[in-house]
Amino acid sequence: MTYEKIVVTGGAGLLGSHVVKKLSDSAQITTVDIKQPSIEHRGVKNHITLSITDYEAAKNAFMGKDVVIHLAAIPNPRQADAQTTFKNNVEGAWTVLQAAEDAGIKRVVVASSDSVFGLSYNPPDWSPQFLPVDETHPIRPTEVYSLSKKITESISESFAFRKKMEVLAIRPCHIIFPRGYSEITSKGDDLLNYHFWAWVDPADAAQAFKLAAQTNEYRGFDIYTVASAEGLNKRPTLDLATKRWGNMPFVKRPGIYESCPTASILDTTKIRERLGFVPEVTLEKLFLKAKSKKQPV
Repeated sequence: MTYEKIVVTGGAGLLGSHVVKKLSDSAQITTVDIKQPSIEHRGVKNHITLSITDYEAAKNAFMGKDVVIHLAAIPNPRQADAQTTFKNNVEGAWTVLQAAEDAGIKRVVVASSDSVFGLSYNPPDWSPQFLPVDETHPIRPTEVYSLSKKITESISESFAFRKKMEVLAIRPCHIIFPRGYSEITSKGDDLLNYHFWAWVDPADAAQAFKLAAQTNEYRGFDIYTVASAEGLNKRPTLDLATKRWGNMPFVKRPGIYESCPTASILDTTKIRERLGFVPEVTLEKLFLKAKSKKQPV
């Protein structure tokens, strides 16, 4: 099975541009987005402007392709009001998946979020049930963005049940683009850091989507958490966790923190073992990128 003809929804966006770049040497890419690619992204040869809630337009864009990577969505709870976020993200996910199925797509990779765990954006006293947090951790969103991603995963699974196409959900954590470089020092050891020190470089997040899109293994439906191996913190992660929540969550895999005291609160073992994901941008490399004068998008 080959997965060479790939459509990227939201391909003109920040993450989308990195995914397109990562795929450019191994796939024929078509981007779809409600906006045109910016000057920095003009390397995209095939672009279709459309709304992801337009079923007919999406279906036509997907015809003859192998894979859809669905990134188009409102990316956080601060960018739009609750009603707009819910409608865009949930209706958009269903429309893309239905259009993909009807167009004969073999696999869809959808962008979910680590926010479904109910930690980011939710009550500050909510603590993880165990560390590091993996895909078996309960999901319990209380705000609209996280809820929209939980529902997106449920919609994805329902389409996979039909066995007409595979659907894989990627849960990237906080992606640090150049405009967010200032926070790597200001928020690294902040006890109130809303994403609990977890982060990932956009190039590594893009690699996760590429691996999911082009794996030769049949997956049916699966979910993968994506993060850097280490947190933004310089202090030991378990020390920060104790200070943040007043007690130490159960440590499910203590060896991770014994070998790397600043390891992420998120466990990426599953995507590493099943898809071969290994993040390349370490915290040291991130600092070097932040200090450089030329900062890529």
